[in-house]
Amino acid sequence: MASVQKFTASAVRNELRHNDREIRNNSNKDIDPERTPFNYSLLQPGESAYKRYKQRMGELYCYNRKDVKVLAGWVVTCPKEITDQKQQRDFFQVVFDFLTARYGKENTVQAVVHYDEGKREKEFTRWGEPIFDLNGKQQEKIVYGQPHLHFCFIPVVADMNPQHPQREKVCANEVLTRHDLQTFHPDLQRCLNTAGIECAVQNGVTKANGGNRTVAELKENYELKKENERLRSEIDRLRNRDYERT
Repeated sequence: MASVQKFTASAVRNELRHNDREIRNNSNKDIDPERTPFNYSLLQPGESAYKRYKQRMGELYCYNRKDVKVLAGWVVTCPKEITDQKQQRDFFQVVFDFLTARYGKENTVQAVVHYDEGKREKEFTRWGEPIFDLNGKQQEKIVYGQPHLHFCFIPVVADMNPQHPQREKVCANEVLTRHDLQTFHPDLQRCLNTAGIECAVQNGVTKANGGNRTVAELKENYELKKENERLRSEIDRLRNRDYERT
């Protein structure tokens, strides 16, 4: 239900603009512009996410290398058992408080909840046959999932080097350690339990896959799952056809 991704400086601006829906003519076909007004930020209105990023980076020491990961982003999806919009808002507020306490509110760059994303899927009949439009192109539809939170922050640790006047530095490897990733779901679950939010953030699927996965791994797993479902439907269709012939 949660995944994390790290970004270099060259990718930061586009990532933040994408999450804030500031990119015109977005190429992401899984975004429904009519639902974008339902998105909201958990940060106080004011400076843009990129300005917050630049201001905080100006206070930190950072190695002058292009491969340095200067931004990290958690994507936390609301569990399916929480369907009421007010309860969803309460859930995301607790998650936001948990994340800011864990990684530092001063390091928080962006926290936006998305209601406008889904998965574009090709349409099939109940027998697994593709459905085409008048132009001969297979029809598609957007299947909306649960809302999710994009929480972007600068990974900051204390800088013990006396030659660096900033006293803090950017270091994703020291923040997003193996221990941090392994304890993320259990710690979040305890936080939600304390707040009285009844849901399970670490299910059997999460545990079986070794805890947190990257966004790319989640998307790949989703596509494989959908392809397996399509193949099973096609097998059932062929079996039914052979049965009708007999």
